[in-house]
Amino acid sequence: MNELITKLANEYKLDKESVYQIWFLNNEERLKAFRTIRNGLFEVINAIENRTFGNDFKGSLLETVITAISEQKQIFTGAAHAFYWKPKLRIPDIYENENNQLAFGRFLKACISATNERQILQEIVKLDQLQIKGLGPAVANILYFLHPALFPPFNTA
Repeated sequence: MNELITKLANEYKLDKESVYQIWFLNNEERLKAFRTIRNGLFEVINAIENRTFGNDFKGSLLETVITAISEQKQIFTGAAHAFYWKPKLRIPDIYENENNQLAFGRFLKACISATNERQILQEIVKLDQLQIKGLGPAVANILYFLHPALFPPFNTA
């Protein structure tokens, strides 16, 4: 069974029309976007740590990062939707609650510096235990752009 899976994976990687070939390999523009998103997340983390993050998605550093994600491919269209502040639903609750905002910043920082899957999964569990409204789908695409080999792209629609 292992040999079959390895064979299929290798065939997929060699297929010139596969997402692996057209999305990941030899695509400097795409790789630049990954770097831009990562650098933007560092700015978001700094804003959270410096308590200058603000209380709205519009015009924020986070909006800049999520816009860059949304521009990458059709599947990411709507990625920003999860981060829009919905006052009636009070989601995502990182705009009014400073503790939740700080936890979100710690989560991003830990995931950026994580070197293996176990570390990231531990951070996901820690964030989930805080039960911050609206962050589940919102962080899924961010994780993909930090660790694309571990997390698939996610469409919140």
